[in-house]
Amino acid sequence: MALRYDEFVEKVNEAGFLTPFTKYIDVEIFKFSWDGCNLNGQAYTKDPETDPEIWKTRAAQEKKLAYGYFFNGKPGGYIAPRFYSIFVDAFRPRITMEERYESGKLGEYEWKVWNVFDRLNRSVGWAEIWQYYKIKDAAERRKLEAALKNLQMTFDMTVSGTAGNMGCDKVENWIPPKWMEMNPRMEHKEALETIYRQAEKISNAGDAQKAFGKSLKLYMGFC
Repeated sequence: MALRYDEFVEKVNEAGFLTPFTKYIDVEIFKFSWDGCNLNGQAYTKDPETDPEIWKTRAAQEKKLAYGYFFNGKPGGYIAPRFYSIFVDAFRPRITMEERYESGKLGEYEWKVWNVFDRLNRSVGWAEIWQYYKIKDAAERRKLEAALKNLQMTFDMTVSGTAGNMGCDKVENWIPPKWMEMNPRMEHKEALETIYRQAEKISNAGDAQKAFGKSLKLYMGFC
């Protein structure tokens, strides 16, 4: 029997978050690989109730779950509302984007991507970022894509599900404020340990911390 959208949302809420690294997640709870096909072959049904590919943008658009490239820059990451502020406290640098740039710690392409959203102040599709800078070179596009993923790993940006489906927006513009009020503010270490403990609970692979390695490296680069 196919897993349905509401059941999926409920399961992610129970777990707190879902990384794209299925070997780190109990396969009896989550059976989805990066291409949207689970172990039972459920994929690409084009039915919003049963197609995991549609759920990516639907969950973000409806603000049921946060979806994005949160975990090592890979697609397929979901975070439940009750855990979102904890991820922000664990991985978002405590200095502003301008301070990061002025200190020389923020990459050129991250700054370029941020400025698009800063100036347009709305959800923006990936292709629109290329068009904004009139970039046609494939290598340059890949650098902008990588920068956008980095900004998701530092919880400055998130997928909105609008502006061409995989459009993104600033966290402050898209994430409901009440999500940020579900937990008391935590220091970086406390938030990180809370995430690690939960990861071990829903993991069947032992070292679930690997799913957060790149996010942590980016965070430490601003300390």
